[in-house]
Amino acid sequence: MKYLKIGYEEIRNQIKLFYKSTDKNGNLIYDFEDIDFRKIDIRKKEQSFNRILSGIQVSWAEESLKRLLYEKDLLNDNQRNYILKKPLIEKWLETFKIVFCIAYDLMPANDEFCIQVDIRRERNNLGNELVEQYLLLRKIISENLTPNFAIRNKVQHGEWNFAFEAPISEVFSQNLTDKIKKENIVTTTSRYLIVNSIYNMIVDLGRFKSNSFALDSITTPFEYFYEKYVKKINFEIEKIKHCDLEKFIEDIVQKEIRGIEYRNRM
Repeated sequence: MKYLKIGYEEIRNQIKLFYKSTDKNGNLIYDFEDIDFRKIDIRKKEQSFNRILSGIQVSWAEESLKRLLYEKDLLNDNQRNYILKKPLIEKWLETFKIVFCIAYDLMPANDEFCIQVDIRRERNNLGNELVEQYLLLRKIISENLTPNFAIRNKVQHGEWNFAFEAPISEVFSQNLTDKIKKENIVTTTSRYLIVNSIYNMIVDLGRFKSNSFALDSITTPFEYFYEKYVKKINFEIEKIKHCDLEKFIEDIVQKEIRGIEYRNRM
């Protein structure tokens, strides 16, 4: 994860440097017309680096899950091995469910994988609020985390411009192609932050073993920080849905122009 974080940050910084690139006269290339060959060339580089960044981000999500499986005092060996055998898109959901069941004593004596447990039927035991929190976070994982693995698979197999249907990439997929082309530094950064938030929420849920939470004696870290994390996650989800890459670039370009003008006056 340390190496992935280094790679993620370096590629992200390189993309931002593209927006600050200048010609031999010191003029910002991203301030040129879109038809200028120099801007076309550097935008191709930007798009290529965005594909790399997207691949690293989803690898980060996968490694975050592996780290979660080996968190101290979270899962036993049987539960860990059970999850590891699951398809990648199911692993996050299975981990969350088992950790939730452990945290709230929902695990049947003969079912350490919580296969028989239906959280929706635990309202009398847990209360509506906690059940709804579980269902909402499960929905967030399903809609905003696991689908990215399909994008990563396409990117890692070199389908950077045209994507094809799994498993043998024989049939062109307009849907996957559109999803890949929508990925950029803004959306990938938001996805990265969403993974970190979900990871921390599950750790809060699973590692707290008593009723002596220092900040609030009648609640748990998961419950206490839940609204804060969900608010942050929803903020990032909205950024993905309404991504304004051009504004992001323009802000960097204008800031760089002001910096150039200031340096020229010195």
